Amino acid sequence: MPVLPQRQRHLLPSLTNTGGPALFSGLLVSPSPVSATLPDGSDNPFHLPEDADFFLLRDQERNKSLADRERKKMLRVHEKVTFSSKASAKHSSLRRELQLEDEAEDPEVQAHAEQLRTFHDQTAWTLSTTRDKGEPESISSYVSRRRQMFLVQYALDVKRGEIQRLERLMTREEAALEQAERLLEKDAALFDEFLRENDRSSMQALRA
Repeated sequence: MPVLPQRQRHLLPSLTNTGGPALFSGLLVSPSPVSATLPDGSDNPFHLPEDADFFLLRDQERNKSLADRERKKMLRVHEKVTFSSKASAKHSSLRRELQLEDEAEDPEVQAHAEQLRTFHDQTAWTLSTTRDKGEPESISSYVSRRRQMFLVQYALDVKRGEIQRLERLMTREEAALEQAERLLEKDAALFDEFLRENDRSSMQALRA
């Protein structure tokens, strides 16, 4: 039984006389021992799993960051802004709002980007055609220049066709020359055979 202080021992009889034993009986009973059993790991939200590999998790996070960085490099300017906004969104509601904004603004962004590309192409074409020109070209000079270009192109085509014709003719002549050489070699062999046969006939006639 726990020992009560002096003041509590002085007040205890007066309390017990007024029906207090039933009320304060818990003060005289020793408290039950508190269980020292700790909760298992499944109930503890700060418990780490035994199979957690910190190095593997670190490598996975690094690979994911590298993949996101490479994918972000391939995006265009307006797509990079959208990607950064999505990456910074931590809650699902914010991500949903960004997705809805992207779906609503995507056609406008694409149309604007297409206009910029068209304007860039037109500007580049205009600069390439008007480069090194001090003043606007008149119709007559333009027609004359186009005529000169046509004549030059026509002369090149004629020369190219003539070269191809001469190459074909040379090929045929070379083939005919090779055939004539083969026939000449054959005739020379036949003539040599005739001479040898004639020599044999002459020798036989002399012996007779």
